[in-house]
Amino acid sequence: MKPKGRLNRRCGASAAIAAACLLFFLHGCSAVTSRPDNSLYERLGGYPVVRAVVGDVVDRTAANPKSKQSFDEVNVKNLKKSIVEQICSLTEGPCTYGGDDMQTAHKGLNISEGEFNILAEELRQALDAHGVGTREKNELLRILAPMKRDIVTR
Repeated sequence: MKPKGRLNRRCGASAAIAAACLLFFLHGCSAVTSRPDNSLYERLGGYPVVRAVVGDVVDRTAANPKSKQSFDEVNVKNLKKSIVEQICSLTEGPCTYGGDDMQTAHKGLNISEGEFNILAEELRQALDAHGVGTREKNELLRILAPMKRDIVTR
């Protein structure tokens, strides 16, 4: 009977080691797939979502009677392209923003706090409409919020 006991102990020890290794490797795999290390750009949905959100925000803000005067002298197509590049860059995407700083870009546009708030609300709604998660939406808004002091000039 002794040989049988040794065999059972060996099998039991081998099974325990195999189970421990399996758990270790499975934990490692789950850690890789669930890590929040993806850039905000990727978590937003990448270029297609950023472009769609920016397009919606600019179109709606430019059409709003309370904010459209700020777009009278603006090339909307170039504005959209510039904002997409900026958001892509700020959220660790592959883009490089080559536009002016916010103070220079908005100089002389006389944008009011009310107009800024309209744009901010349009941004929230567009992010929701394109299925952007709450965490990502809040991260993006935290990145963009400090620009308000350079955009609002009246």
